[in-house]
Amino acid sequence: MRAADVLPALAPLVILLVIGPGLIMAFSRLSGWKTLSDRYPCRTELPERRRRFGYGVFRGWIGYNGGLVVSADARGFYLAAMSVLLSFCHAPIFIPWSEVTEIRRRRICLRTCYQISARRAPEVDFALRRGTFAFVAPFAERAGVRIRES
Repeated sequence: MRAADVLPALAPLVILLVIGPGLIMAFSRLSGWKTLSDRYPCRTELPERRRRFGYGVFRGWIGYNGGLVVSADARGFYLAAMSVLLSFCHAPIFIPWSEVTEIRRRRICLRTCYQISARRAPEVDFALRRGTFAFVAPFAERAGVRIRES
């Protein structure tokens, strides 16, 4: 078998094994996920009660649609990547409620989202879509975090 015959057959494998992980790693940095996970590393297991297939958006255009695991308790808010493909460079995040400076409703791509601002990462723009945020909202309210609806 000649190399010219084998190379086209290997192209999808090269894309899957080299370019795919590189893009995922780039999106982790570009989105701000890496910044959040560096400043708010999750060092415990997520609480038992969690929402899988969560929807979120970073920087207003990088969607983690159906790929988030979201949880919350009296201590704070947890965020993790659902897929093994994402988790190698998307470390879990834990943001204590005391570090959340504001939660604000806004429209992103014609959808209602709730932007969460964190004290040690104010430059990271991330939001949860309405259905995913509904899972977290009662915990935020009990912790006294203000949710701006306008």
